[in-house]
Amino acid sequence: MFERLRESLDPALFWEYRHTLIAGFGQNISIFLTSAVLATALAFIIGSARLSKRRIVRLSAAGYAEFFRNTPEYILLVWVYYILPILITGLLRTRFDFSPYMAAVLALGVAYSGFMSETVRAGLLSVPKGHIEAAMSLGLSRWHITWRVVAPQAVRRMLPDALNQYVSLFKATSIVSLIAVEDIMYRVSMVNVEQMRPLPLYTGAALLYCVIIIAASQAIQRLTDGWRRRGWA
Repeated sequence: MFERLRESLDPALFWEYRHTLIAGFGQNISIFLTSAVLATALAFIIGSARLSKRRIVRLSAAGYAEFFRNTPEYILLVWVYYILPILITGLLRTRFDFSPYMAAVLALGVAYSGFMSETVRAGLLSVPKGHIEAAMSLGLSRWHITWRVVAPQAVRRMLPDALNQYVSLFKATSIVSLIAVEDIMYRVSMVNVEQMRPLPLYTGAALLYCVIIIAASQAIQRLTDGWRRRGWA
């Protein structure tokens, strides 16, 4: 019995398949980076729209943010991969499909754009109105005020919370195997089918995620402390 328990706990199995599993983890990192770019771009658009003077624009942006902030990533993955292509196919009258990779990027990107749009909105609101009025009194155009006065100050205030959102986004990539993305969890499950030893495989994957996230969190904490000491956040 003890020999069987030792074999089931042996971490050497994860090491034996390390090349396959690390290649899968590369998919997670790639999806994270691509969806982070998409989420950031959408967040700036939606966050800015929530401060629009037009009521319909503000309400539409708020509705977008609330919908994607409150819809589970699991459901969005399934909807984007299975349902959205059916709707687009019906509209275009031609077959349309997303690859698992693109569906994962789109689903996670729009999901976290909802969270990050609130960070953008709060960052823009945190810029003192007196700074904007001073820039206007100097005759600066709206474009120059936005990029030289508002954006630098707002981004500094956004960064601590935005970096925490990126950590959450990275953790969310662990569910993309649901739609057959060949990430680390997908490959762990395939190896497990062959070896029937889930404990070292899933534990190894969990530890890998844990190490990356702890390292990133520590780096974020140090950066945040540095910004606070300099009066940036």
